[in-house]
Amino acid sequence: MKWTVALLIVLAVLASAVAALLIARLPAEQAIRLAGYAATAAFAALISFVIRRRNARAQRGKRVG
Repeated sequence: MKWTVALLIVLAVLASAVAALLIARLPAEQAIRLAGYAATAAFAALISFVIRRRNARAQRGKRVG
């Protein structure tokens, strides 16, 4: 499980680097708009991951108890 998380982090960093390079080539207004969309999508994905992880832990806790 730890290596899976590490792999996901590495992929996220690489994707962020590629996105930063692509955004840097856009005009200022479009770059700001695109960066805002990307940040919103990343935040939504993070919240979704946290909620799913909490639900999975809660289910495991109910089965054990």
